[in-house]
Amino acid sequence: MSSKKKKSNKPQQKPSAQPRKTPDSPAQAAPAPKPPADALAPKLRLSYVDVAKGIMILAVVLSHAWFANSDILGDYLPFSMPVFFFLSGYTYKAGRSYGTNMGRRVVSLLFPYFIFCAICNLFFPVYAGLVKQISMMSYSFLPTKGALWLAVLRADALNMLMSTPMWFLVALFTASILFFALVDLTRERLWKTLVAVAVLVAAAVGIELVKKSTLPWFIDLAPYAAALMLLGAYCGEKKLYRKLNVLWIVIGLVLLAAAELLNRVFPGSARTSIVQYIEGGAWYGVLTAFVIAVAGCIGTLCIARLLDRIPGLNKVLRWLGRNSLWILCIHYCFIMLVELWLYTKGALSNSLLDVVSNQLYGVGVVSDKPKDIAIKIAVAAVSIFVSGLYAAVHNAVKRKAKALPPRERKK
Repeated sequence: MSSKKKKSNKPQQKPSAQPRKTPDSPAQAAPAPKPPADALAPKLRLSYVDVAKGIMILAVVLSHAWFANSDILGDYLPFSMPVFFFLSGYTYKAGRSYGTNMGRRVVSLLFPYFIFCAICNLFFPVYAGLVKQISMMSYSFLPTKGALWLAVLRADALNMLMSTPMWFLVALFTASILFFALVDLTRERLWKTLVAVAVLVAAAVGIELVKKSTLPWFIDLAPYAAALMLLGAYCGEKKLYRKLNVLWIVIGLVLLAAAELLNRVFPGSARTSIVQYIEGGAWYGVLTAFVIAVAGCIGTLCIARLLDRIPGLNKVLRWLGRNSLWILCIHYCFIMLVELWLYTKGALSNSLLDVVSNQLYGVGVVSDKPKDIAIKIAVAAVSIFVSGLYAAVHNAVKRKAKALPPRERKK
């Protein structure tokens, strides 16, 4: 017998050829349409945006510490609040409907506004008691018994001295009505953005010419703020300033210097606070304010990219930026009550009322001693710490609520 194995007579099976794909075959069928990626992707925070917010909220808190010798916002950072409008547009995410965007604004802006207005108003008896102990001067800018109703009907936080900084929440909400209607039409093309900005700034100038007092819900401020938000949205869409290089640093420094120079040439026109905007002035003040704001916003964002690279400092500024909303809502009432109390105890040589009257009306001459400056800085720091504690509790409750399993998983 041959040692060779007999070959099997069975035909070997060839690997089956894959079916030829045709345009009509299921393998070539078009995939089901997916929702916009921007609408599904989680919102990632840009660290340098938090740094920019941190710089500005720190300036706001220090300015509300009421240093007698200097108005920090008016003298050095006249574009602090416009930066927040600009960054609100810069971080805009496409993919949501107009109604969804405005609904989110109601939750994130109006709810905190009304809640903190009510809470701050509860402290008015304490404030009134402290003011009565200051017999040397009268203060005409006091809240009325109907302050909370004014906050609802006019959304005018100026009628509530305890919660004045929260004007920004209402102003941002009103500006968002215009912003969300225009942003998806303009943010991808520079010429469209510039046309919309020009129309809005012209509307702001027109309102300035005809208005006799502040309009309810800061309608007079809405076109001005919405124009800054549209510019921010265009810059965010084109991913400008996301790469750190020497050119952007130089541009940032030049623009910040230009903003400071314009603020010196046109003093009081920068509209750094709502009080300055209400006081108004010449119609061209809106134009100079807008130029100062744009230069300051772009300059701040460029410098924030640099500061975001500095270890230690970047963590502090990021933390301030992430909690800027709660710091804005809480710090003012805390600082005002504590400084008035310290003045009645003789720890401060001038009262907050003295400083405000001197800055707004030129009444009296006040100055800070070194001890006053140290105490006011300490009070401002404690107000930030208290705001941070509230933010930590709020965020913990929010995370716990999100961690709860949905009803479907319980089945």
